Amino acid sequence: FRIKIAAAMDSRPSMLTFPLSKCALFKDLVPIPQDDGPHPVVPISYSDHFVEVMDYFRAILKKEEYSPRALALTKEVIKVNPANYTGWLFRRECLFELKEDLSKELKFIEEMAEVSSKNYQLWHHRRVIVERMGVAGEELDATTKALHKDPKNYHVWAHRQWVLRKFNLFKNELFFTEFLLKVDFRNNSAWNQRYFVVKNTTGFTEAIIDREIKFTFKFINNAPNNMSPWNYLRGLANQKEFKHMGLLNSFTADVIKKDQKCAECLSFLVDIAIKYPAIKRLQVAAEMCQDLTKISEIRTKYWQYLEKKVKEKLEGLEKKSSK
Repeated sequence: FRIKIAAAMDSRPSMLTFPLSKCALFKDLVPIPQDDGPHPVVPISYSDHFVEVMDYFRAILKKEEYSPRALALTKEVIKVNPANYTGWLFRRECLFELKEDLSKELKFIEEMAEVSSKNYQLWHHRRVIVERMGVAGEELDATTKALHKDPKNYHVWAHRQWVLRKFNLFKNELFFTEFLLKVDFRNNSAWNQRYFVVKNTTGFTEAIIDREIKFTFKFINNAPNNMSPWNYLRGLANQKEFKHMGLLNSFTADVIKKDQKCAECLSFLVDIAIKYPAIKRLQVAAEMCQDLTKISEIRTKYWQYLEKKVKEKLEGLEKKSSK
């Protein structure tokens, strides 16, 4: 991993030479060693290079020095530990104080993302830089590139959602989620993004819910036991404007007809019965719970719990109807 970081960074010119103790740029600086106390229990075996870089970084921090050499040093701090929050924070302070070209900083971030993409500090840094610049620039392209390598990278998705909301760039995002789902319909992150887009654009109106149910079942028909689209349907069914029980019944009946042991479909129907209780619906759901204990034995305790919940609701409705 360190070799990859070094390869990514060594192509960029730097004013630093190593060891720093022999670098003329730092001859006036007294490094500050890490204080682990007199008797550290489990001392970490840092490399000599790491120790030196951090010792000089502590000296720079103590001086509160925002200078070109401080900025250059933060790059090395991040290089030896990409998750160093203080390194990223101090780097931003240097960039702003020195009025550096922030577009160049985006290139640096991209280089680091090549080797440390699942890094909260990196993506938070990028967000602050973009917000400071005040323009979206190529942020959607950058996140698309990152998602191509790792379609389920939470940090990338979080940054993309921030960009969409900050600069109102939702226009083509629904098509983007559809493209990702056509590539991999099991991509739960893409389903989550689709929900996010609808919620922040049209909202879940009756017409939109109708459209989304039909869209979702196209993917369910390809892989009925894929949990992701069923969870998306649960999200649709939780909306205030949900009035599509007939449509759900029709589609789920087709799924059950093809596969009576489709655990995801049965589980979904049980959840719907609990969400929208009716005597007949709950009676069928109780039987489904019993079937699920045989179909998906590893979750037997959970199905028994749901069956108990279903029967409690059923008992309550039957008491009301008998009065």
